[in-house]
Amino acid sequence: MDRRRIGLWGTVIFAGAALVGVIVQLYLIGGFLFGETDWLDAHKDFGKAVHLAYILTFLSALLAAWPNWRLATWPFVLAVLGSIQAFSAGRGDVGGDNGALHAFHAAFVPIVVILALFIGWAAWRHIRAMPDTTITDSDRSPPPART
Repeated sequence: MDRRRIGLWGTVIFAGAALVGVIVQLYLIGGFLFGETDWLDAHKDFGKAVHLAYILTFLSALLAAWPNWRLATWPFVLAVLGSIQAFSAGRGDVGGDNGALHAFHAAFVPIVVILALFIGWAAWRHIRAMPDTTITDSDRSPPPART
């Protein structure tokens, strides 16, 4: 496998992980809001993995795009917005000061979901458009003879 294909696969996998991770995060915070008091810790801990998926999506896209860095613009935006979203939670100070600022933690959720979906889908389309390099013409068997 070449560098570009590996980077694109990493982009698909990590963008997908970020997308699934955000859905799990929504479930965990919903459980907390409806009475499961210990689920907030799970939400915080799992959020670190989701944030890592944002960063790894960008790094994978960077590997795939190298040396044409402009192709990694949207994954960079995902990493930046995902970082802002993660750090706007304010260490999970539920009910604390600056509630309006911490509300951006929830407000950025639809944006990062759409970005992760868009990035993963675009990388998948690029993979599908690439020529198959696992079988060369000399390795292919000739078609059977017609009788």
